[in-house]
Amino acid sequence: MKRTNLEPLRLRFRRFCRAGYAAFRSMHREVTIGHLATYIADRQLTKSAVATAAMALMMPLTAAAQTDDTDEPLLLTEVSITATADSLFLTAEPAAVFTAEQIKQFSVNTISDLLSLLPGVEVRRRGADDVQGDITMRGGTFDQTVVMVNGICVTDAQTGHHNLDLPIDLSMVERVEVLSAGQVLSRGIAAFCGAVNIVVNDHYANRLQAELRGGSYGTAHAAAAATHSRGLWTTTASAAYSRSDGYMTNTDYRFGNAYVQSVRQTANDRWLIQLGGQAKGFGSQAFYSTTYPDQYEATSTATAAVANVHHFARWQLETYAYGRLHTDRFELFREGVVEPPSWYTFHNHHLSSNIGLRSRAVTEWHHFRLLAGAELKRDGIVSNVLGDTDSTLPSPYDHRAQRATASLFGGLGWHRHRTSVEATLLGSHNSQFGLDYAASATATLRANRTTNWQLSVVRSHRLPTFTDLYYTSAVHTSNPNLRSEHCTTLEAAMRWHTSRASLHADAYYRAGRNIIDWVRMAGDEKWQSLNHTKVDAVGTDIQTTLSLSNMAMIGADYSFCHVMQDAGQMVSNSAIEHLRHRATLHANITFAHHWTAKASITYKQREGTYVADDGTPTPYGDVVLIDASVERKIKIVTLYVEGQNITDSQYRDHGGVPLPGRTLMCGIRLETAPNQDIK
Repeated sequence: MKRTNLEPLRLRFRRFCRAGYAAFRSMHREVTIGHLATYIADRQLTKSAVATAAMALMMPLTAAAQTDDTDEPLLLTEVSITATADSLFLTAEPAAVFTAEQIKQFSVNTISDLLSLLPGVEVRRRGADDVQGDITMRGGTFDQTVVMVNGICVTDAQTGHHNLDLPIDLSMVERVEVLSAGQVLSRGIAAFCGAVNIVVNDHYANRLQAELRGGSYGTAHAAAAATHSRGLWTTTASAAYSRSDGYMTNTDYRFGNAYVQSVRQTANDRWLIQLGGQAKGFGSQAFYSTTYPDQYEATSTATAAVANVHHFARWQLETYAYGRLHTDRFELFREGVVEPPSWYTFHNHHLSSNIGLRSRAVTEWHHFRLLAGAELKRDGIVSNVLGDTDSTLPSPYDHRAQRATASLFGGLGWHRHRTSVEATLLGSHNSQFGLDYAASATATLRANRTTNWQLSVVRSHRLPTFTDLYYTSAVHTSNPNLRSEHCTTLEAAMRWHTSRASLHADAYYRAGRNIIDWVRMAGDEKWQSLNHTKVDAVGTDIQTTLSLSNMAMIGADYSFCHVMQDAGQMVSNSAIEHLRHRATLHANITFAHHWTAKASITYKQREGTYVADDGTPTPYGDVVLIDASVERKIKIVTLYVEGQNITDSQYRDHGGVPLPGRTLMCGIRLETAPNQDIK
């Protein structure tokens, strides 16, 4: 083996067996186990500090395994060990994890496409691609799901409509994790329905990526990313631009992304610095109102974060400093397209900000794990619509609102052999809403080498957004006296893995109280936001995959959700338009060594109704969508042709916005192989 001067010798094993090296006699060398989950083995165990902790945890299990009276090699099941959260403790896996390699098995082009594949997760789109989408989980609303990037919360305080304004191209994604409300609570974040964590590539090797595609409706996309390592630093930079003429009137868009991330890794420290920006403009035909369909919206996003993970003795100390700025200009009547009426005198302008500092310490002693942390966070907005009147602001802003939150959280875990129990408590004080708390308890049983069982109960809450508090219109009355909404969730999960197949199953029941809702008494003309409605949700998510060979993979998933709403004697304006059933069958087949075919069939049945163009209430009904692609790889270049909604099905995620019909795209992708540590 040949190695560079900067890299330590690393050994990689695919199996445990009875040979002498199974005892890892040369512990001065890094050792990785190939059958751990890919996103762990390739990202975490190649880092010496994390490898040492992970191996220390694995030794009791491996010693027990070698007492079995068999000479057959033992294939390891996947274990979730993530550096930003639970790197010192064996816990149940996230509800779902999609790695970069798994993402390549699907015909997806955007972050929204990818998130739509996750079990229990839905992206209700307005328009094509990543123009705008409301991310929801398990029958919740778009304001009840937390979005994170590299473990840092980027949820928008103005409205959940902007949660997916992310300056990240799909090619940058290393993996996506779906986290339950209990799993994210140990990071000091209260999530009502759960969270989605998008992890950006931080490969420790030099490589180059580029892509160019185009197709239906004058759609074009160009993206490039490069990763460079020098000394202890690895820097990744990417840029992307997308445009389209639109699939129907006033659905054109233009937007660009730029993102830079630097990682510094030593034996005891890991530093992460990230900067990102996005500018977007799009025709929003009937996005928010069918009465005035000729709408337009322009947004911009800037994000920055610095994170450090430091190991000393038995402790791991994690610190995050982060900030996000988001601007939004909404035109009810698009300039240069329609003449506005005399009563329309200004567009809506909003500038929201989120800044925070979070720190957490984790240690393990014998069979116990202890964590403790704190966070300071400030959310603010200046606007000409939302907030309290402030005449000192520069034009076009004349309203302002802000709030600060201080949180303390801690947890205690115990594990022995195949069992672990954890409890986490978070207490917070908000300058506007006072004291509140969230809590979780989780028990995990590793039944055997292939199967895990988990049971958890979580109590969580959500603060009202600035739109919930201050939005006023001709038919809406704001309510700045809203309180937080709360829920209690009971969840059971099962994870089963072999070397060729996997099965994940989750069942949950969520009871929501004091849910923020727009309600009115029968006969009243105006809607008012109140903590009034009870909303319960019950459902299940099932996901399975099967590798037929190294050349073929098939998978299927199914989600069921039933939502029960009680608004009392009042009329509710919060339509329960959730997906009741969603089933997907997908396959990926490689043939003739260089050709790959991908296909998926998705069935959706949405509850609720929308008002059709003729004014009649119309059920959403069900829809079948078929996507497929074929690609040819020639060394570092891949050529592909793909089709989405091949059967040209007519459907909607939101009542006023029909989604694109048949879409055909072709493209070219270049990706150099990263430099190998061992040649």
